[in-house]
Amino acid sequence: MNAELVAAGAGLVGVLLGGGVTLVAAHIQRKGSKDHADATLRAAVTTARLQYAGALEQQNRIAQRTAYVGFIAATHAFRQALRREVPGRANPDPFSDVQQALRDAYIAVELEGPPSVLSAADAVLSAGFGVTQFVYNDAELMETWRTLHGAAHSQQPAAVALQALRDVQRIVAETPRDQRHTLTEHTPQTRRDAHDDPQSPAARWRGGRQHARQAMQDLGGLLTDDQAEELLLDVSTFPSNALERVVHVSRGFEEAADAFVQTARGYLNDTAPEI
Repeated sequence: MNAELVAAGAGLVGVLLGGGVTLVAAHIQRKGSKDHADATLRAAVTTARLQYAGALEQQNRIAQRTAYVGFIAATHAFRQALRREVPGRANPDPFSDVQQALRDAYIAVELEGPPSVLSAADAVLSAGFGVTQFVYNDAELMETWRTLHGAAHSQQPAAVALQALRDVQRIVAETPRDQRHTLTEHTPQTRRDAHDDPQSPAARWRGGRQHARQAMQDLGGLLTDDQAEELLLDVSTFPSNALERVVHVSRGFEEAADAFVQTARGYLNDTAPEI
């Protein structure tokens, strides 16, 4: 009886041990399958994220390029307006449409970035505002200059007056900056200096102004007295006249616009762009 019990007990232990091994093996297999499934899921998620990031990057690049092209087109339209338009009685605000187009295009660049390109766009917008303010402030003066230039092509008195004004301007330009105040001084000493040295800048400046004023009086009503005095004041004060100054200011805008193109191109061609 004891022998049978021992044999039965041994058999039961064997069954239990065999079943335990099977359960352990099944658990290990199940755990291995779960780890594999988790790894497969993580790989799939990572791949999906990378694909999404790649698609998003491509989409962003397309949007950025579109925004930059729109801004560049707006700068070209602004340049053309600066070259052909002038505020006057017939068209007091010729830059309204191109300025608004430039601001609208800037908003798109502001959204797309990055900071380097936005900074370049800021410079363009600032230069554009500066040049239009300059043009608006000197609009009437530039219109008067254009009237004289136009007449000088066909009328000898206008050509003489234009040359006389240029002569005064040249005297101012040739006088060192720190001595230009002596041209307009009317102290006894400056008058004596001008009298004693007819070739001094002050003497030449006064003589040139007198000649230019007389030449403009011979224009036969082409300019009003106020317009003639404005031209004379302009050339007597600055080494360049209003038309030349607006060209210089416009050049600043064009340089800023060219710098934007270079910055945008460099960013779009960068294989590791800034965020």
